[in-house]
Amino acid sequence: MRLKIIHKESPEIYPLVDEIRKLALSMGFVLDDRNADLILAIGGDGTLLRAIDYGKPIMTVKAGRRGFLMDVEPKHVEEALDRLKKGDYIVEEYPLIKVKFPGGEREAFNEVGVLYDEPESIVITVSISGTSFTVEGDGVLVSTPQGSTGWSMSITGVFLMTKDSLEISLVSPILTPVKSLIVPRTEINLIMESKGYDQKARVVVDGNVVGNTKPGEKIVVSPSKNAIIYRFFKIDPVRGIMSWRK
Repeated sequence: MRLKIIHKESPEIYPLVDEIRKLALSMGFVLDDRNADLILAIGGDGTLLRAIDYGKPIMTVKAGRRGFLMDVEPKHVEEALDRLKKGDYIVEEYPLIKVKFPGGEREAFNEVGVLYDEPESIVITVSISGTSFTVEGDGVLVSTPQGSTGWSMSITGVFLMTKDSLEISLVSPILTPVKSLIVPRTEINLIMESKGYDQKARVVVDGNVVGNTKPGEKIVVSPSKNAIIYRFFKIDPVRGIMSWRK
C-alpha cells in the first residue's frame, strides 16, 4: 500500500513524523507523494482539513492541541499500521458540503460562512426548501455535523449527532432570540441584501477567506461527496468537546 504522509508544521512533532516514516517503511508500506492509496495525517484538526483536499481515504494520528476526529495516539501507530495491512478497521464517512460563490466553487469539511467584520451589521436572506427568512447581524454559518464541534459551537453551543442534517448559525443576530436552525441536508441559498450603500462580505470556507460577495449575489451551499476516514479506535467527540482544555 502506498502512503502519503502529511503533518502539522511544528518542530515538536518532527521526531514523531520521522519515527512513523521509518516504521511504515519497515512494515512494507511505500511512501509515495504522487500516487498514494491513503493519506496518513499527523497533527490536529488543521492537518485533517489538509488531508481532506486530496480526496483519498485518511488515517489520522493525533499530534495537535485539538483533534476531536483524530483517533490514533502516537503510542498506537504500530498497532494501527498493522491493522491497516490486515484490513482491520472501520470505514467512517463524513459528509462534505460545497459552496458556489461569485468567482469560484469550493468544498468544505466543517463550515461555509458569509461574514462581515466591520463595526456594523449586514442583512442576509436564507432560503431552504421553499422557506426563507431574513436576518441582520454579523453573518451566517452553514455547518456540517463534524463542523458543529468547531466554530458554530462557539456561537450556538449545539452539536449535531446525526449526519443527515446541517446547522445554520446566525452570528450575533439582532432582534431575534434564535441563534441556530437544524435543517435537512439539502441546498441552502444565502443572499446579502442591500442596506442602501456599498457593503462587501467575506465568503469563508473552513476558516479561510475564499472570496467576497455583494448585495444581490447568491451563495449556494449544497451537499457534496463524503470524506473517508479509516478508524482503528473509538472516538468520542462529545467527551472531547467537554474536556479538551484539560
